[in-house]
Amino acid sequence: MDAELVDWELAVTTARRLVRPGPQITREQAGEVVAELRRLAVEAERHVEDYTHLAPAGAITPINVVDRPEWVRSNVAGLRVLTTPLLGKLSDQQRGTFSTAVGRRVTGIQLGTALAYLAGKVLGQYEVFLPPEEYLAGPDGPATPDAVGRLSLVAPNIAHAEATMGVVPRDFRMWVCLHEQTHRTQFTAVPWLRSHLESEITAFIEATDLDPDVLA
Repeated sequence: MDAELVDWELAVTTARRLVRPGPQITREQAGEVVAELRRLAVEAERHVEDYTHLAPAGAITPINVVDRPEWVRSNVAGLRVLTTPLLGKLSDQQRGTFSTAVGRRVTGIQLGTALAYLAGKVLGQYEVFLPPEEYLAGPDGPATPDAVGRLSLVAPNIAHAEATMGVVPRDFRMWVCLHEQTHRTQFTAVPWLRSHLESEITAFIEATDLDPDVLA
């Protein structure tokens, strides 16, 4: 089996080493932020359903409240799924060229560096593309492999942003939850949306004339 063109484990390791620590708060304060985000995420889901008249269908999708390193790990898992067709086409077109020109380790370091920066900025995210093993039981109930996506809230970034801007913490946390629950509702209430997005990505890859050296 050919080696993958990206060293995904190195990407995670690099990002975790480079990511900046979260705000200096006590364990009790951190626990309060996490607990309230979980409560508000559930409340926000009801508000979005009442306003849009869209109701989630199918398997339950989890809600995760994470720190920066866990956000990195989760996003690498998602990127690995999303880029598999693209990297597979590169490998088929010109085996070894991309790996030789850039090096899978260098690519992993570059990816990890970018994710380390983003890990300190993202407040929340609805992750559409995840491998089956990522669908674990969440605070809102057990998830199954046929669930559509996962909602993640990055607690330290939310706490840092609300303190920096001097806003009312509960209001800001609710705003973040409403924003992300809107995306979650879009994908869980419209069954064909994920497959449509996948088909668009596939069509783009198939229509793209990829030159590994140029991409490198």
